[in-house]
Amino acid sequence: MEAIYKLQANIKHWWLPVLTGSLLIIASLLMIIFPVATFAGLAVLFGWSLFVYGGLNFVFAVRNRKVFHGWIWYLMFGLIEMVLGAYLLFQPTLAAEALVLYLGFWFTFIGISRISFAFLMKDMGIKNWGWTLAGGILVLMLAFFIILNPVIGMFSAVYLVSFATFVTGLLAISFGWELKKLEKLLTE
Repeated sequence: MEAIYKLQANIKHWWLPVLTGSLLIIASLLMIIFPVATFAGLAVLFGWSLFVYGGLNFVFAVRNRKVFHGWIWYLMFGLIEMVLGAYLLFQPTLAAEALVLYLGFWFTFIGISRISFAFLMKDMGIKNWGWTLAGGILVLMLAFFIILNPVIGMFSAVYLVSFATFVTGLLAISFGWELKKLEKLLTE
């Protein structure tokens, strides 16, 4: 019962998730309206992500050099990733091309893994393995389109991020309204 009173005392700003969700939905719509600017932002984010990831690998290597035998590999990869990330930040066109190729090869990996998983499902006697196979083939075909035509890769990246942002916004709004309902229920 005490947890309910604590919850009741904390539900004062239910509208913040609704506001956040609304802003995320507006942002997702702006991403669709301005796909080139969105992709440029994603390319910069890709460069920063690579730089930070490399920095974390570098710190991990240095901090664990006495206990981890493979620390030198983390150190080298960390340095390479940091240099590559910094280079991509100063070369936005190259970052955009690298992001498209990264997406294409990532989807290639996903497609191949789904295809092989479908055959594993078949061997296990799972009846709907064909859907996984079809999905893997479809993802593999899309991956080839992304690699062969960078414009498709650019738009697929923008629309995937936009869709994920839109869904996140809807979930935040739903959460806020549920908090409002709970607050109303607890105050009655």
